Amino acid sequence: MARNIFRVDAFIIDANGAYHAESGYPKNFDSKNYGDDVDKALKRADGDASTVWAGFCTQDTRMIQTVTLSDISGNLIYKKSMGQFPADPEPNA
Repeated sequence: MARNIFRVDAFIIDANGAYHAESGYPKNFDSKNYGDDVDKALKRADGDASTVWAGFCTQDTRMIQTVTLSDISGNLIYKKSMGQFPADPEPNA
């Protein structure tokens, strides 16, 4: 199988509406570093994404939290996200 690199990204929008990348992210998992085993690199990346998501699920004060896993070509393999921006208040008439 050909070489591939998998990318895990993790970020939040905090309670004040500010964007923050999770410390250490994005993180790359290159099959070259796993004995040229693409499946093993994907497995490690998937495990990392799952671990970050598990940690995110212990937080209740964030507006948005998202974890993605994609390959080097940008194909989305895994995406977990929860939350949304609050609706804008109606302007006073």
